[in-house]
This record gives sequence, C-alpha cells and structure tokens, in this order.
Amino acid sequence: MLRNDGLIISQRGRGSFVRADPPMRYYASLTGSRKKRLEADRRRDTFSQQIEAQGKTPHQVSSVETLPATAEVAAHLGVEPGTLVAVRRRIMYADDQPLQLGDSYYPLDIVQGSKIMSPEDVVEGTDQVLEDLGHTPTRYEDEITWRMPSVEEATKLHLGPATPVGRLLRTSIDQHDRPIELYQVILPGDRHVLLYEVDAQ
Repeated sequence: MLRNDGLIISQRGRGSFVRADPPMRYYASLTGSRKKRLEADRRRDTFSQQIEAQGKTPHQVSSVETLPATAEVAAHLGVEPGTLVAVRRRIMYADDQPLQLGDSYYPLDIVQGSKIMSPEDVVEGTDQVLEDLGHTPTRYEDEITWRMPSVEEATKLHLGPATPVGRLLRTSIDQHDRPIELYQVILPGDRHVLLYEVDAQ
C-alpha cells in the first residue's frame, strides 16, 4: 500500500526505502512555452528548465525511427493511416531516476533532414527546431487519461507493482492551423503532480 501511494521505493537487492523526494511538479501549461525557450537563449529545452528548477539534473536518452501512422496518430496529425511519420522516443531522467517517457510523432515532410531526425539531444528543444523550420507552435490541444502501464513502460520507468500512469497526449498546431507534432508523455502516478495555469479572461 505504501508503494502504491508513492511513499516508499524498492531497489532490487537492497530493500524498500522511504521516498526522500516529493513528487516532481509537471507544469503542463509551461511545457512548450515559447517565452521560456527564448529566455533560455536556445541553450535549454523546457523539460530541462523544469527539472533544474526543482533541484535535479535532467538528461534524456533518445531514439528516432520512421513508422506508418496508426489510426490515432493519423487522426491527430491530419494524415491518412499508414502514412510514414517520424517518431522521436525519449526516456527522460531526473538525476539517475527515469521520470517520464516521451514519444513525439511528426509529419515527415516537415522534419526530414532536421535535428529532430537525429537521436542526439536537441538542447534548444524540438519546438524551437520546428519554429526554425517555419512551423511555429501557436496552440496545443491536450488529452489526459490514466491507466495501468504496459510491461514495456513499467520496465523502462522502473515502476513498482500496481503503479498507475498518466498519459498526456498533446497536439501542437502551427500558425497555419496545421498539426505539426503529436506528443505522448507517460507520467508515473507516484512521481508527479500535474499542474496547469489557466488564464481566467
């Protein structure tokens, strides 16, 4: 019960320990913020800024592939199912702990030949690369659901038994009203507080 509530962590061969750190704050309304990117002068993406602000050291392990779009991906990107899209997969860390899984899907005609197609870390952030390519993200549409993780997700995130995850599915739309990215982030429920700032006007 304590593990399911995120109050203890288990380490193979060592035992169970009281969690020393509070859950990480995931500022969903600031993720992808153009203002934050410009303040960082192309040196840090918004994920890194958020993690560093909470006293942790961020890093990511990325891979890139080209795949046929599933029906869900195609619907969000406005393409036909089976259309080839670029996929950038990331395991995102705070210090040495895997914190999130992030998969980004892009129309291939936009990102072909860009930094997004390289597994190397994009220090300025992929939104900045999209802007450099002439596709400035101007708004986002978010869908948030909760579920139990897949076996692959639980393995990559080192999840204990019965730990649920949040799934945030964000569609980025550019200045021409074209969908330019579908971003899926998987957030372990025992490690995150999801925060939004909403303008009341």
